[in-house]
Amino acid sequence: MADNKQEEKRYFWIKIRQDFFTDPYIKLLRRMAGGDTYTIIYLKMLVKSADTNGTIYFQGAGQDLAEELSLMLDEGVEDVRALLAYLEAKKLLLHPDFTEDIYLVATPDLTGSETGAAQRVRKFRARQKQKTLQSNSDVTTCYDSKSKSKSKNTELEQELDTETETPYSKIVSLFENNGFGSVGGITSQNIQDELKDFTDNSDVDEATKLLQKAIEIAVNNGKNSFSYVWGITKRWYNSGIFTIEALEAEEKKRTFSKGYGNTTKKEKLENGGYGTR
Repeated sequence: MADNKQEEKRYFWIKIRQDFFTDPYIKLLRRMAGGDTYTIIYLKMLVKSADTNGTIYFQGAGQDLAEELSLMLDEGVEDVRALLAYLEAKKLLLHPDFTEDIYLVATPDLTGSETGAAQRVRKFRARQKQKTLQSNSDVTTCYDSKSKSKSKNTELEQELDTETETPYSKIVSLFENNGFGSVGGITSQNIQDELKDFTDNSDVDEATKLLQKAIEIAVNNGKNSFSYVWGITKRWYNSGIFTIEALEAEEKKRTFSKGYGNTTKKEKLENGGYGTR
């Protein structure tokens, strides 16, 4: 349902791996004549593509993408052209749908993001931590100042609660806190797609509970991989299971169906609702 609240601005960043500069492709790039310049341009391109999941679109401002990128990144056109040729030769760059647009293969796995609200709360928490460490200084304040500070703190805490209580953030936290790895890029989009698909057939609470259940099953089976979770939810979706109640009803029916012997409801639930694969 539409409302008058403006969409929260989202900030993106690139997370460079610790072994970035020892990666064979980067080492080879840097050994080329002008390699350090090419590496800087490549990093700029990764940052440029962070909010488009790896794609840089050709807008037609330049004669070709190399010229356009040189304008965007404020780099020499021949340097950009040489880098594009290298990335394409090493399969680090693709042309989707045979267009002038380019797709940087590394971007989705290196991308992180947060909303403006999360950023403000993170900075607020950092300031509060710093104040705690300096608790022996400036302890005298007036009542009005305390009241204003308390009011502002409360607003930020409420903003944090709103941010962390979204279905998406619940699922992200569950993944990251159970050893699945950092969520970003394609995985982030997959979570949103799964929530939408199940919500369209039930409601957002049921969709969230089902994804949480799928993650729980994966963890209990020692399968801490995103693909394993999506395999579970795919089977549920294809079987028309869109609520926890429907899942439990299906398991109850299977418990008493022919061919399942003494397999218990708990055992089946722990394997995604379809027995051991």
